[in-house]
Amino acid sequence: MLIKTKGIVLRFVKYKESSVIATIYTEQEGLVSVIANSVRSKSTSGKIALFQPMSLVELVLYFNPSKNVNRISEIKSYHPLHQLRQDPIKSAVTFFLTEILNKCLKEEIGNTSLYSFVEGSIIHLDNQSDSIQNFHLIFLLNLSQHLGFRPNSSKDFIDHISNKSFYSDEKNEKILEKLLASNFNISIKITNATRQIVLTDLLEYYQNHMELGKLKSVDILHELLHS
Repeated sequence: MLIKTKGIVLRFVKYKESSVIATIYTEQEGLVSVIANSVRSKSTSGKIALFQPMSLVELVLYFNPSKNVNRISEIKSYHPLHQLRQDPIKSAVTFFLTEILNKCLKEEIGNTSLYSFVEGSIIHLDNQSDSIQNFHLIFLLNLSQHLGFRPNSSKDFIDHISNKSFYSDEKNEKILEKLLASNFNISIKITNATRQIVLTDLLEYYQNHMELGKLKSVDILHELLHS
């Protein structure tokens, strides 16, 4: 059957001479793998940009839930992203989001609330003109709510990590509490060293709830945001 849905591209691999197989998180069907033909030829070279990670696309699929890979009939961008591709810091954060989402988004079923959160986060990051140094921390905390394991309090978070002594300092626990209550529009002053520690602890918190493995983007974030 033909279905029309919005989607967020997570990754792609080259297939044969001019095609790609992409993993896309869709609003309607959750995680799907799709094949797109003739998007890498000279005459259609611009189409490959649609498959860059975090691209927001509208697509028509020949969809069969029993198939591992479905075929794309049509695909187009519904919200072009500019700064994510041009700004080095935003590009690094985008790389991080891509790795996290590739690890976390597994369900082959639509979840409009989760889709709207990820979509809104990407658009906000692209449009944000102020500091984005805490963006990845707030994103992780808010994503954990949609994944079903958001900490209920700073104590709940601390109970699930090994670095408990760091938060025995009231100043550090206050920072954690502010992050838990924050959104992308709220500015929180955090030193680079503290930001790095909080990220490490957040990733441990995630690791205690799901399999993350090693993230290549973390070293880049440390270099650009935490040094």
